[in-house]
Amino acid sequence: MKKARDVMNTIPDQFSPYKGVFDCSEDVFSRGFYKGTLFRFPLRTKPSELSQTLYSAEKVQTLFEGFISDAHLVLLFLQHLESIELYVRDESDAEPQTTFQVRIAEESLQLAREKRQEFHHKISDGKLMADPVTATYPITIETVYFSQGLEASTQQHSFLVTNYFCGEEVSSEFKALATDESLSYLPLVGVAMAISQRSAQHTGHVFCCLPLPVQKTSLTGLPVHVNGFFALSQNRRYIKSPNAEQDDQQLTDKSLLWNRCLLTEAIPKAYATMIMDAINERSFNMETDDIYK
Repeated sequence: MKKARDVMNTIPDQFSPYKGVFDCSEDVFSRGFYKGTLFRFPLRTKPSELSQTLYSAEKVQTLFEGFISDAHLVLLFLQHLESIELYVRDESDAEPQTTFQVRIAEESLQLAREKRQEFHHKISDGKLMADPVTATYPITIETVYFSQGLEASTQQHSFLVTNYFCGEEVSSEFKALATDESLSYLPLVGVAMAISQRSAQHTGHVFCCLPLPVQKTSLTGLPVHVNGFFALSQNRRYIKSPNAEQDDQQLTDKSLLWNRCLLTEAIPKAYATMIMDAINERSFNMETDDIYK
């Protein structure tokens, strides 16, 4: 603890930006403990030899707006997060003000929390089990806009979500890849369908825990959202896929083979599980039209 304080005293300018952010005070630094995690991103305002990319208040606002446009999807396939908030603090403000929040609605929070925890507990060792592990539950996600720090408007988006962790019924190739330490991927996928959003355009999106950037390659072509523990490109914007010259039978890249297994063996089973649960689980109160869509 003394060593940490010595470091803080030696380079105080590196720690001063944290002071006054939420509940991070001088007392936190004297105790050497903060209940939480703070990340600091020093956005460049002047060009340097490292990068010419500059950030202004307007550019940060654009980043916020980009997040807000897809915010109703962000929490769909996460296992722990239940709320994300955006704050803004002007130089003259003593405290930051909430500008936006996305959260699991109160009426579906308890069930979603229980289903997530149960699913996470069952797959915690990350190994294939004899039978697949599934969890299907309805979830309503709210996007909340604030004005002067007060809730101004709220929109709700409802989904039926199925998380699916493969069992040993998969192919021998899939089993070998799932236990390959050079990959260390989980045989985990998920599917989500919109519920009673009649005016919405049902265009499925691709997720790798979080939604991939919106581009033609990140749309599923299906009326459902699809999540998978995919192998991604180096910039984490795309699912790795074969090039035009590569035939499916000639693939040797393990990450490409892994993605093929998820797409052909895991996701169809998750999709079918979601549809059957929507039909058979009466407590979900699913409308026939939603299922047929």
